[in-house]
Amino acid sequence: MSRAARLFIVVAIAVATPVILTVNSIRLLANDWYIHFEYGRPGFPPDAYGLTGAERTALALIGLRSVLPAQAEGIDSLRQARLPDGSPAFNARELQHMSDVRALLGRVYPLHLVAIVALVALAIAFHRTPATRRVVPLGLRAGAILTLSLAAALVAYILINFNTFFTQFHQIFFEGTSWQFQFTDTLIRLYPIPFWSDAATFITLGTVAQALGLLAGAWVWLRRLDREAALVQPAALES
Repeated sequence: MSRAARLFIVVAIAVATPVILTVNSIRLLANDWYIHFEYGRPGFPPDAYGLTGAERTALALIGLRSVLPAQAEGIDSLRQARLPDGSPAFNARELQHMSDVRALLGRVYPLHLVAIVALVALAIAFHRTPATRRVVPLGLRAGAILTLSLAAALVAYILINFNTFFTQFHQIFFEGTSWQFQFTDTLIRLYPIPFWSDAATFITLGTVAQALGLLAGAWVWLRRLDREAALVQPAALES
């Protein structure tokens, strides 16, 4: 393999790493435990229109599960959901937005798994050849550094203006205005801004923790390869 090809793969791994680590954090967060954590923490805003904590929790869990690709019922569970007075819990705009979220995750989750499998396959294949053994750990080290740099910039941006970040995030990943809601809409009542602010914090911290661990792991990996190369070289000269 040429030097240019090895460099290209290192760069490709580095660019993919922040995405992989971020989706890892999203997968961890997108589970029932986070709903229960948010509704159970002190200071979480109550519903201004009368839903009890138990009612909100039940609807919030339905909402979360409806967008996860592994859940067969999907958006149908939202259509069937009802408020305490018997009226539909979610309007057409809310259903469309949640359908868009489910479609997005349905694309991202499989690609995430493919990227991880491809990375493992590259590590195994490249380890067989001395000239390519450093490609994957070099890419991971660069990716970890890139992730930490992007996280620092993102945190600064969020701290300056979370609302702008929230708006721009939706404009990038969703078409139209289906994600814009009234304060009386159920989705806003179930998932208020503090819910998403906490989610952004958890995802960022989780991604940073992974990047630090990956940086340490890549450093150890490269050091081991260097030691192995140092042992092989004298043996090759003697032979």
